Amino acid sequence: MLPPPSNKLIAHLDMNSYFASVEQQANPFLRGKPIGVCAYLHKNGCVIAASIEAKRLGMKVGMTVTEAKCKVPSAEFVENDPPKYRAVTSRVFSILHELTDCVEHYSIDEAFLDLTGWYRDAAEAAWALARVRRRIKSEVGEWLRCSIGIAPTRFLAKTASDFEKPEGLTVIDRDNLDEILSQLDLEDVCGIGPRIRQRLERAGIMTLMELKLYPVANLIRLFGKYGFYLWCKVNGMECEKVLSPQYLVRSPQPKSIGHSYCVPERVNRDGKVVAVLTRLTERAGRRMRREGLLAGRVSVAVNVLRPGSYVLGQGMRPSMRPTQDPGPRTQDFYSDFLHFSEPASDSFTLVGTACSLLQKIWHGERVNFLAVTLSDFSTPSLQKILPLKIRGTEGGYEINRRRLISDAVDLVRDRYGDEAIMFGSMMGISHEAPDRIGFRKTDGVDISKI
Repeated sequence: MLPPPSNKLIAHLDMNSYFASVEQQANPFLRGKPIGVCAYLHKNGCVIAASIEAKRLGMKVGMTVTEAKCKVPSAEFVENDPPKYRAVTSRVFSILHELTDCVEHYSIDEAFLDLTGWYRDAAEAAWALARVRRRIKSEVGEWLRCSIGIAPTRFLAKTASDFEKPEGLTVIDRDNLDEILSQLDLEDVCGIGPRIRQRLERAGIMTLMELKLYPVANLIRLFGKYGFYLWCKVNGMECEKVLSPQYLVRSPQPKSIGHSYCVPERVNRDGKVVAVLTRLTERAGRRMRREGLLAGRVSVAVNVLRPGSYVLGQGMRPSMRPTQDPGPRTQDFYSDFLHFSEPASDSFTLVGTACSLLQKIWHGERVNFLAVTLSDFSTPSLQKILPLKIRGTEGGYEINRRRLISDAVDLVRDRYGDEAIMFGSMMGISHEAPDRIGFRKTDGVDISKI
């Protein structure tokens, strides 16, 4: 039995060119200019966000800095600043929570809202969300822009917000659903990528309207359960709900937690390789403690650059050999790991172990890659940890003390920042191995502090 068409009122708010817009808001000299936000300010660094002005000139997410400069010579590039983006997202989400008690933090720059029962119809909801847009500009930042979609289902609400960018407001209902779908390509909607498109086209489905009218039984034979969900989505039937954070199903326990860093030459020159590994290990340990886990294994990997003879690339003739020495050409990858006799989570044990492993596999050569991974997780007992010293248990006392200190340091960093307390060896590397953020990640976004 097919579900009936949805009568709910769902909205989707999508911040436009979010990371770049936040940078333009923070720096007035960047406003109105094409800018790219990069993971690393290196010629091979990846553009993770482009401003609206840069997109109009052809810059795309995923380009290297070199490719983006060739495409948009006038563009300026900045390195991403995750704490800044999380702080702005917290303020935006706090405004959304004033509209309804059901807000799903879909990503760092997107949110779904279930407005059913809070507003009479889509017109009233559109008025309220237009007011939210004005509040974001006046209370958070005038350079922040967003697109809004309103529809009976979650899928159609996101389709509506993507329909007109930037700063669009689109309402999809039963009357204009066919008109909207006829203007979109198969890959313009969430859930259909190149592989799904190929399978649809092999079945003779070339447009979204053909998908909407295709027999659902045939779609189920082609795709199984996903085919049924796909048909329901384009026909305006509810098959997924908006879930506020308190109702989200907790993700399964991770199998590993780690961080890596492409080490620049200045780190080797300044002798900061161990300091960078310390920072990576500290960050991984903090994430692990936030999950309430203990690590049973620590792994360290390093890519070492060694001097070597020049090796001709494929299709290169000897006459194409550069006249100057290109420098090191061979790379050796080394890794090592250690299993703990007793699982650990404190920073002292994790950092000490990681640094010891590095010293075993690295002997001062130039490095261009470092990585640390924590794995073999277990959960601690519910027994409260007390720094009590009992006869014959000096080792246990020391372990408990280190855990308590690490937990206290985490609390201080949560409030005052990552650099409020740090290992002495990490001094002077504030710009190395910086924090990273993903669009689908909302870790660190906290509306309770607004």
